[in-house]
Order: sequence, then structure tokens, then C-alpha cells
Amino acid sequence: MHSQESAVTLPFSRRTLLRMSAAGVAGIALASQARPAAADIGDVLTLPIPDMDPYDIATLDRSLFTPQEQRITQYFVSLADIANNMEDTDPETVGWFNGGYSAYAPDPWNARNQESVYTLAFFYTHEAPWNPYYLDPVLRDHVYAAMRYYLQLQGPEGWWPAYSYTDKNRAATGFGLIYLGEAAVKMEEVGWDPQVRAEVLASLQLGAEYLLDPTVADVWDAGMRYVNQIIGGMTGIAAFLHLMPPHIEASYHERLDYLMANGQSQGAGYMYEYAAFDAHYSLYTALRDLAVAYERTGDDRYRQIALKHLDWCQYNYLWEPDGAGWTVNGISSRTSMRSLAALRGADTSNYPDHLNIFNESHVVRALNWPAEHLAALQQAWADGEVEVTRLSAGGTAPQNLRLTADEPVYPTVAERQAAIASFPYMGSDSFVEARSDERFDAHYVFTKRSGYYFATHHGRAFSPRVVRGPSFFYHHATGAFVATQMGTDSAWTTILADGYTDASVSTIQTGGRYHQTLPFTYTYADAGDRIQRTFRCLPECVRIVVDAPGETSFTERVPLVIGPSDTVTFLVGDDETVVAGAGSAVARGVRIRRGDSTFDLTIGDGAAVDMSLAPTAVTLFGGDQKRVITNLDISSVGTSLTYKLQIRP
Repeated sequence: MHSQESAVTLPFSRRTLLRMSAAGVAGIALASQARPAAADIGDVLTLPIPDMDPYDIATLDRSLFTPQEQRITQYFVSLADIANNMEDTDPETVGWFNGGYSAYAPDPWNARNQESVYTLAFFYTHEAPWNPYYLDPVLRDHVYAAMRYYLQLQGPEGWWPAYSYTDKNRAATGFGLIYLGEAAVKMEEVGWDPQVRAEVLASLQLGAEYLLDPTVADVWDAGMRYVNQIIGGMTGIAAFLHLMPPHIEASYHERLDYLMANGQSQGAGYMYEYAAFDAHYSLYTALRDLAVAYERTGDDRYRQIALKHLDWCQYNYLWEPDGAGWTVNGISSRTSMRSLAALRGADTSNYPDHLNIFNESHVVRALNWPAEHLAALQQAWADGEVEVTRLSAGGTAPQNLRLTADEPVYPTVAERQAAIASFPYMGSDSFVEARSDERFDAHYVFTKRSGYYFATHHGRAFSPRVVRGPSFFYHHATGAFVATQMGTDSAWTTILADGYTDASVSTIQTGGRYHQTLPFTYTYADAGDRIQRTFRCLPECVRIVVDAPGETSFTERVPLVIGPSDTVTFLVGDDETVVAGAGSAVARGVRIRRGDSTFDLTIGDGAAVDMSLAPTAVTLFGGDQKRVITNLDISSVGTSLTYKLQIRP
């Protein structure tokens, strides 16, 4: 990526000088406190920056890696490629990761591309017998250049952009404080150029002041609906807080209190993502950052947020008894994690390590990888049975490099099984768990009876993707037979002739009461009063009545979960007609046989109606455990439809 040009001297940029002025003299003052260098700290004032020597994978000595370090080898063998594909010649954009090793568009204004600065700093500062890049001066110069381009993109108030130079992007800012901040902390460990240090610390101070400013509505109003981004920023600040002036620490603690009170539903328990539950962001992003922050600081506020969210998860992660893993309640608000596999084929993510930081929670022990499984993966890697390959484009997100301080302890298979068995819906006990998020008007009812586990939710509509209505129908001995999805195409919903669907609109409870043990009935309707649903929860079955006054016909859609060994039939009179995949019939119901159990969905009065089954592209799990979400469409002629769901042993 270089040309044979004359060396170019890079002075402080005008933007850098303005930033340092805006942040005050703290950054300069802190620079004088730098630790003595452990190596030549360089000055990165000349261009082009030389290329790094690529690593020959054939020379990898697996015996030198600890079990935790095994999962970072892809980053290690790709490091030279990542660094060498950074702009290292053009003085205007030197340090820009523009060579395709990023999950983000290679736009010069997109600060998300710069997160790989942490990858470079990690290997520059990670002392290990296998790491020839430790304190390597060429790698150091790439770190400095990447840092300076990060700084060049920062807005005058402290934010970082993603979609244009002036985009005050909350995610880019929050994660910038993580990856630039933690890179700076790593450089502190070995010593670094005072001038670069001053610039970076001044930038971090400005970024922290922006994120911690309670008057910034995009962070502390809108941002409370995307809390993983705010948790990320707070985690980053926690890393470099000891390098900041006192007012940053005071603001940090005040905002952490605010985050605790407002970034999470106090009534339901989930962390907010688009004002509702999001399985993917919360489990894979927010919980990991909470764990890093808690491990780093010992601040119990991070732990309390995590445990409250995990308590919510135990009602929404449904264990499949064949051992495939977890079917996830498909009411996510932003991303689609429909299932969570029980076992993984490779140990490439630090997700389980960080989850283990909260392993006092039985939910963590249940969701985690068993110790025996992980030990087998690690032994296979050490024995050379797992090929080490370079990262592909888009696979360089640095979060998996953030190792835990201590070797994590995993639950054994027996401990994991005991944790799963302690989920509230397991066993024969009956209960009703009604939870409400008053702030964003969302209401959830989880009903466990001897014959089933069933959930519904209603409330305000923020987006058509955040579905409302009945959610799942499940039993711990059989698994899920119905599971709504976050998009309305495969939601459990009523669809009117004009396309109107109650899954994508606001709904309100209009009657009924919940009882812990007795049968009960409750009703809710869409705000437009076009569709009303009544649920009758009996010990062995649920009866659902759908009323659509003024309509001459409508379609009831039920997203069935069809497993690899399930037998599906239409109930036609006293007979059964087998259907494989798609099919239609005039029938009184649908039956799914799974092992020794049977799921029946039948029309309330036994009448025959038009029914159709259509497999979708939505799947749960994979391989020979794959389930296919299959839409059952029931046609109703008239203004009302009654049907019953039951699981028979």
C-alpha cells in the first residue's frame, strides 16, 4: 500500500489542537505522568509506515498457547494483514482501516472501522512466547497511526461518526470509548510516545464528557432505547477512568446510577433495545460488556443489571428436550436470535468466558457451554485437529480479544442440567408470571399449567418488527410447537382482508384476571378495535377466541415449529392426511406427532375450515436438529374463530 515517496512529516492537526483545547490541559498534564517505556516508543512522524512481516501459519506452535489464548489465534495469524491493509502512505487518511478487514463499509468517515486499533494494541502489548509482535516497532507505528485517524474523525463535542463526517453516531461513540480507550490502557502498560498519549487521552476525555453529559438527549433519552451502546461506552470509560481528571469520575458514577434506573425495564427485567427485549444484543453485546466492567471494577451495579436481565431470560429461553438448545421467545425488538444452540463446534468466542463472570446465576450455568464440551474442543485444537485459518473480511470485530483476567470455571454437564431443571417452567408446577414495563407500555403474561407453557404480550407498538400477541406454546417434555417470530410474516397473528394485522399495532387489555392455579380468561384488543382476542387458560389446553366485528373473513396465522422427525397431519373428519412441507386441506385441525407426544390445534366447534401449511425460510438450530417455522393459515368465514391448543402425552 505504499509508494516510494519522500518521507512526510505529520504535525499536530488543527482538529487535534482544537480537541486538546476543548478537553482542557488534562491530557497534556497526564502525559507527563507516563510510565517509563518498556521499549522504544517511536514517534510515527514519517511516512510511509513499513509493512509488517506476515505470519507463517505453518510455524504455529500450539503448545505455547493457553486454553484461553487458543480462540485468538485467528486474529494473531491475521494481524499483519489487518495492519498492512491500513492506509499507511496518504497523510490525509493515514491510519484508516480501509483494506476490507472490517464488518463496516470502507467509508473514510466511518469510525467503526477504527475499532481494529484494539487488535493492533492487544498484540503489541501481549507478552507471550508465541507472539513475535510484542513491542514490535512497526506494529507500534501502525497503532499510533490508527489511533490518530480515530482522533481525526472525532467531532468537536466528543462524538464519533459512522454514516457521514457529521453523524453524531451513538454506537460509534460508545464502542469508540471501548476500543480506543482499552487500546490506550494497554499502551500504558508498556509505555508510549508522550505526544500521541496526550492526544489520545485528550480525545478520550472529550468523548467521556460527551457521553456522560446528561443534557445530550441522543445518549440519555433516545439512547436508553439502545442500551448496549451506552453500556459499551460506560465499560470503556471504566477502563481508562484512572487516567482521567476527577470530574470524569464524578460524572461516571452519577450516570451509572441513571443507567441502572433507566436503561432496563424495572418491571419486566430486560435491558432496553428499541424500548423492548432483544435477545441477541443483550446476550452477546451488553452482557459481555457488563461482565468486563464488573470484572474490571467490582462495581456491583453492573452485576445487578446483568442478574436482573438474566432473571427475565429464564422465562423466555425454552429448553428443547432433545438437547438441541434453546428456542428463544421471538419478540426481539431489533435483531433475530431465534435459537441458541446447546453446543458449538468451535471455541472461537469469548462469550462463554464473560458469561461465566456471573455464574452465580443458574441462568448463566444453563446457557453456558459445559466444561466437558469445552475441554474436548480445546484438546482437539491442541492436538492439531482444528485448522487455524486467517480471518475473512468482516470477521475482525475485536471483542473476542478481550480475555478474562482469570481462567473461567465452566459448569459440568450435571451442573448445567441441574440449572436447566431449575427454570421456573420446568416440572409440573403451575404459575402465572405477569410483568409490565410501564415506561414503554409493554405487558407480558407467562402461564404455566401441567399441560403447557404459554405466553402472550401486548402494549404500545414501536415498530412492525416488534410483534405483539400470543408468543409461544411449549411443554418441557416435548419442546416448542408454536413460536412467534419478530417479523409479522411469521408472527402468531390475525390478518384481515385488507392486510391489517394485530401483531404490528398497539394492543390493550380489555378484560379478565389472572389466577395462579384456577382457570382464567383474559382479553385484549388492538387500539383500532378491529380485532379482539380472548384466551381461556385451562389446566391442559388453551382456548383462543378471535373476534373481528364487521369483517366477513380473516386469516389466523400460527407459526408452527416443525422438527426433523415430526409427523404433520391435517385432521379431516375422523381421518388424518399426512402433509410433508407445504399443503392445504379443508380440515378441523392440525396434528404434530413428536416422539411419544402429540400436539393438536383444533377448531372449537369441530367445524372444518380451509387450512394451509407453508414452510418459511426461518429455521431454529441446524443440522439434524433443525426446526422449520411453518406458517399455519386458518381461514375464517365470518366475524369469529375459536380454536384450541393442547399437548397430549
